[in-house]
Amino acid sequence: MNKLIITALRGRKAAVLMSESRAVQIEFAPKEELLQPGTILIGRVRNVVKNLNAAFVECSPGVNGYYSLSENREHLFADGRRGGSLRAGDMLIVQVERAATKSKDAALTADLNMAGQYVVVTARRGQFGISSKIRDQKWREEFAARWESEAKTPDGSGFGAIIRTNARSVPFETVLEEALGLAAQLERLLSVAACRVLFSVLKRPESFFLRMARDAYRPELAEIVTDLPEVCAELTENGVPVRFYDDSYPLSSLYHLETSLSRALDKTVWLRSGGTLVIEPTEAMTVIDVNTGKSVENIPPAEHYFRTNLEAAEEIACQLRLRNLSGIIIVDFIDMKDEEHREELMRCFKRCLSADPVRTVLVDMTPLGLVEVTRKKIRRPLHEQVLNV
Repeated sequence: MNKLIITALRGRKAAVLMSESRAVQIEFAPKEELLQPGTILIGRVRNVVKNLNAAFVECSPGVNGYYSLSENREHLFADGRRGGSLRAGDMLIVQVERAATKSKDAALTADLNMAGQYVVVTARRGQFGISSKIRDQKWREEFAARWESEAKTPDGSGFGAIIRTNARSVPFETVLEEALGLAAQLERLLSVAACRVLFSVLKRPESFFLRMARDAYRPELAEIVTDLPEVCAELTENGVPVRFYDDSYPLSSLYHLETSLSRALDKTVWLRSGGTLVIEPTEAMTVIDVNTGKSVENIPPAEHYFRTNLEAAEEIACQLRLRNLSGIIIVDFIDMKDEEHREELMRCFKRCLSADPVRTVLVDMTPLGLVEVTRKKIRRPLHEQVLNV
């Protein structure tokens, strides 16, 4: 069973998701800034860069965001228009998709969305999808059929929706009720935008702690525990079950959170067998090297390397989520000559990566034996969160 622990860590508020007494995700509350993911605002196109197929949109005086034209084909103009071409000076309704990093502006999107516990409602009419984590094909087909016939706004226009994994555990009516409420909120937001001035914030993202509680909510989540009175009050006011911890022994010490954080920031990860992972994040990609280390087994070398690689594949999948590594990830497994071993390693690695709630794709193994992985960037990696940059 899982537990979500919310406490102070290294002088800052943090949320740690524990699974079987191990930290699987660590997130620090971000510092206050305008362009937080989920924020919806009115920005102005500063310039359109054709060779990048992108535009830069000013979101507040002197602060720009990156707006991809290939990913945003239907623009939402502040005056209510949709589609059309962009010119400098146009006012757009945009949502922050990814926060800015040290070297990149925040990423903006016209695909506005409202996230709930069971569904994400989008401004893209006709869009519909079900979480790939729900593998029950019969359930997917029955749900999609009911959704097509019943999910209509009062004016009959419909709305876009992505059904979240949590929807599998509740009745259809519960998901539909939440979706209709979110769709109404989105319609109100779009209707008032024409009356708002440049740089107006139309919607701020929900608080860090509410988001963590919502994202962590699964049937296997045993409880949420915090020793922060203000967080306990906020979650309780929003109907989130939470247990307040008021023992004299620190909550972070009870769950060894400082040790977990230190290990998550160390570039070397020891495997149970004695092998090691060396994790090196760079500006362009993350490189992970698998070594036998101190691993010694009285078996043929080929079998030894195969077992170490299988163990490494499982641990790498955990480390990607724990450290929130994203973008391009290159894994240098121990070289194996046996083709069956290589194929089994790829199957095992793909299975381990599929458990990640963030979209993670196993691309392929190159002729040099390097394995390519991509992981969607949503928030800053853990090492940047700790540095608060």
